Amino acid sequence: MRVENSIKNIISSLCSNIVTSLLGFISRTIFIYTLGKSYLGISALLQNVFGLLAISELGISTAIGFSLYKPLAENNNKLISTLMTIYKKAYRIIAITILFLGIILYNYLDFFVNPNQQPKEIFYIYFLYLINIVIGYFLSYKTTLISSDQKAYKLVPIQIKLNIVTILIQILYLLIFKDYLGYLTIQILSSILINVIQNRFITKEYNYLNFSSKDKLPTEEKRIIIKNMFGLMAAKLGDFCVNSTDNLIISKFVDLASVAIYSNYIMIRNLVNGYIGILFGAITSSFGNLVAEGNEKKSLELFNTLFFLSFMLYSFEAVSFLCLFNPFIGDLWIGKEYLFSMNIVLAIVINNYLTGLRMPIITMKSAAGIYAEDAWVPFGFAIMNLGASIVLGKYWGVFGVIVGSIIGSICTADWFRPIVVFKKVFKVSYWNYFKNYFKYIILGFAYMFISVEICNIISISNIFINFILRCFVCVFVPNTITILLFFKTPEFKYLYNVFSNMFLSKIVSKFRRKENV
Repeated sequence: MRVENSIKNIISSLCSNIVTSLLGFISRTIFIYTLGKSYLGISALLQNVFGLLAISELGISTAIGFSLYKPLAENNNKLISTLMTIYKKAYRIIAITILFLGIILYNYLDFFVNPNQQPKEIFYIYFLYLINIVIGYFLSYKTTLISSDQKAYKLVPIQIKLNIVTILIQILYLLIFKDYLGYLTIQILSSILINVIQNRFITKEYNYLNFSSKDKLPTEEKRIIIKNMFGLMAAKLGDFCVNSTDNLIISKFVDLASVAIYSNYIMIRNLVNGYIGILFGAITSSFGNLVAEGNEKKSLELFNTLFFLSFMLYSFEAVSFLCLFNPFIGDLWIGKEYLFSMNIVLAIVINNYLTGLRMPIITMKSAAGIYAEDAWVPFGFAIMNLGASIVLGKYWGVFGVIVGSIIGSICTADWFRPIVVFKKVFKVSYWNYFKNYFKYIILGFAYMFISVEICNIISISNIFINFILRCFVCVFVPNTITILLFFKTPEFKYLYNVFSNMFLSKIVSKFRRKENV
């Protein structure tokens, strides 16, 4: 059942992402052509500003989600009801807190964006964003329950239908009115509708639960949640400082136009990472159950396989980004005025690759409920990242801001979190992890160097043929070398067997159906 639910979550999430990302990409293209850099920049900036406010969530969602694994497995409906009631009350308090902080923060918006660069409707734009995030906290708490129960795939049909309708309406609105305020209003109304429908579905699905329970949480459960929350609060702060401050610093020390350009690269990066994230997200619950069983050897074997898989996926992604980012954006999409120089592109790619290699550790850390043991890491990460990004950003602009993020990760999370996970979960030496880590880094950089050199040789005047040839290089170089180097390893054999069995079983079932016709 664990594997079956994970596969269902992966497939349903992939289907949802393919449809919504395609339409979202079309919507963004129309957004750029109808509204321009100014609105694109302010949109990206405000998303980061409200990311700062979201820190007040304090990791409650993840802490409650982890606490739900055991009672869901044991069908302890009383404890589930108590946890969900506390979760609902906590999110209402958070929503009110964010509303209050958001009103105060508006008075300091000029610090991040030069008033001369702000759209004339900035007041309305800002508070539409604020309303959207506040309402979300009031309505979204129940989704943690169905996610922890590994049944999030049941929400996908609702999300696909409403997201398609929303994006189509937004596209039509932009083409007719070219108005950002109406565009945001449509988004808010859609978010409210999706949350309301999902809540009704979850309430019906779990009609045996009481979401307004008056029972008190057991002391031990309360202690675990509070302990995890402190670690998660630090993690959320660190995550914000790493992933959500770049636009703020770029806006402050460079300009809003650079924020707009940077947001396009990050949008494409996040789009691709979203598909990889589905894989890791879908198996986190399965890892949680496996860790709970106490089988350290099996957990370590699966971790090593997941680490190798992350290397395969993210090295292929890094090569593709480095070779295709600028040709795609400049030649095929929105024009050369939206391009960064190759040194900035390289920094974006390296930062993303290092983040990708951390995914297995983050997945295992979340699954095992290790939140307090490395609480200092996010603060160290945040301090190093902000300090380096601000200093280097003053002298090197966007390139310096991204290099600051790389320095922060190398000096903190990249070395300490693996030590914690290997000691607490696997109870073995962490040296083999670091051997693999540095091996994967060296190979990833080698793949990038070889692929770029080959692509530089390609000189075809037709931009479409040129792009297709580059795509072929990106597919062939990293994957061929990886197969040649690792085809005899246990991790490669395991993945090969998993995927071959999946495809072979489908082929066999098709032939059987034909024979029965």
